[in-house]
Amino acid sequence: MKSAHIINMEQSVSFQIKAIELLDVALTQQQQALPEQFTFNFNIGLEHKINPENQFLIVIGTVKIIHQDGQTQLASLKASCIFQIQDFFNFLDPANNNISIPQAILTTLNSVTVSTIRGIMFAQFRGTYLHNAVLPVINPQDFNISQNTQ
Repeated sequence: MKSAHIINMEQSVSFQIKAIELLDVALTQQQQALPEQFTFNFNIGLEHKINPENQFLIVIGTVKIIHQDGQTQLASLKASCIFQIQDFFNFLDPANNNISIPQAILTTLNSVTVSTIRGIMFAQFRGTYLHNAVLPVINPQDFNISQNTQ
């Protein structure tokens, strides 16, 4: 598999997507069809974990689809993209097992993950009342980053 390569002012990093995993999906049953001009709200969260043994950075994305009333959850989906980072140990502090990857690289990995989840959502909700609940394009820099050891 070919690696992607990110170059920024801080440094250059190569990575590969090693796996995509659907971790959870839930769809609530609706008593009636939603109107065609329905507005969906999305709550999106990203979490980062590391697996030093395999040089993996795992980005876990969770999306909750909320009714336009702002209260009722219609569905949720959780998936992960597992990235193998070349020169992973250059970013790892072995004393406390923390990783420090430049923000530009995390932004790219977040963007890939959100785009992947958008496709998974479409596949999972196709033919349901959420067929038109397409995750909008968002700025991946808007996410707060949490990095944990797995």
